[in-house]
Amino acid sequence: MSAPGTELAALWLHKAQNDLVTGEQTLLLPDGPTDTVCFHAQQAAEKALKALLTAHESTAPRGHDLLRLLDLATEHLPELAGFRAPLAQMTAYAVEVRYPGDWIEPSREEAAAALGDAREVVRAVREGLGLLGPPGTTPAPPAPRSGR
Repeated sequence: MSAPGTELAALWLHKAQNDLVTGEQTLLLPDGPTDTVCFHAQQAAEKALKALLTAHESTAPRGHDLLRLLDLATEHLPELAGFRAPLAQMTAYAVEVRYPGDWIEPSREEAAAALGDAREVVRAVREGLGLLGPPGTTPAPPAPRSGR
């Protein structure tokens, strides 16, 4: 892992953490929209997988297919393979729940499960990259580079 790759991975993980916080806070609302919770769970998992790929200097494909990302990520962190079923479910939360149509609103239980699974994916990637901070904290992202 290179230093620039690790720095960018930390930025991806910071954004993933923000998605987790947004999902958690939305789920606390008595009538919080469960589609929003599921969307942010999917986004957190996606960003964590992209962080892992970035840290290992692999190109993260564009798009929201969590299984495609998982297949690439397990080359670097095989224990992520255990998340295949929940990530398959979460892939649909990237786009389908965001627009009206035939989609059924996820239940609060489904939203909580998606959020829990996303939290575990983020934790596993942080741990795998050695980017864990003290419990209950969110490591600050690296300072932006000048000249952008």
